[in-house]
Amino acid sequence: VSERCLAPSLVLSEAFRLMDALDGIVINELAYTFRSKGFLVRMDGTTEVESWAWSEHQVEAASPRNGRSLLAALIRKAQLLLKALITFLLISAISGFFIRVAVNGSAVLMFPIALAAQALGGPNSGRISPAVLTRSFPWIGVHVEVLRRAGRPVWPLFRSHLAFLFFQSFAYLSCNLAWRFVLYRKSSPEGFEERVFSFCSILELFNLIFVRSVSSGAVFPKLTTAIMVYLHFYIFCSLYPFHTLALTACVASCAYVMVYCLNHFEEPALRADPFAHTTPTAAHPRALYMPQLSPSWTLESAPLWTMFYPPEPPSAFPEEAMRHISNE
Repeated sequence: VSERCLAPSLVLSEAFRLMDALDGIVINELAYTFRSKGFLVRMDGTTEVESWAWSEHQVEAASPRNGRSLLAALIRKAQLLLKALITFLLISAISGFFIRVAVNGSAVLMFPIALAAQALGGPNSGRISPAVLTRSFPWIGVHVEVLRRAGRPVWPLFRSHLAFLFFQSFAYLSCNLAWRFVLYRKSSPEGFEERVFSFCSILELFNLIFVRSVSSGAVFPKLTTAIMVYLHFYIFCSLYPFHTLALTACVASCAYVMVYCLNHFEEPALRADPFAHTTPTAAHPRALYMPQLSPSWTLESAPLWTMFYPPEPPSAFPEEAMRHISNE
């Protein structure tokens, strides 16, 4: 089928090509014309470029021939909304977990560089000395200092962290592959799931680095979750929707939320009273807190399960606990 047949207008044809919508038009036309299972292959000469498959059940589930009652339609929408919510929460949790593991583990790369620079006596060896890194990354530095004071080699510690980071990376990539078959159980454009996973990682990284004020902590997660859940709800509702157009609109909306939070919440918070607990500072970079459940957290990083513990504003804690933070 030529593109001229699908979109006689040149402007419309280019718009469809940009949004990767021509495939969706053909697939939906074939599926709802024959209302049976099908298989479609796009060829470039003798080379298979991409393929799609669908079942009769998927066609009828998206748009049944005889329609649905109001109650049945509402139940289906509620089920799809729940599925969309669970899908995004799983992807977001896995992405956030890996990013925190990567941030904690990648800091170990700085120590071999510092030790090598110190041994070679370079001009910048004082800037990245092991003592500086120990204060910057105490969850690794305290172990390095214990081994060095005991006269033990530190390379097994570095290898252990790097091996842990490698296997966590492998597990994350395996999860991405598994989600494609477990959560997205129908045809989609090539690489669509990978783009969704990558964008979820960007959201998690932005949340980790830039969401520091109380207002951003209250607004950013809720809005981005609503946007991503709506994206998945739209994808699950139809047999083969306009994936690229929906993802582009989702990315643009989340980018606007990011810029809005930076301009209206984060920048004013940085210019606020530096002694207030609601102001992000070097002592407490994020103005949201959780109880210190173990004294070891002052030296080592908090356990990874704490990423699921909801932080709270300073007003949720007694003055004595906040006074302790001020004295640190």
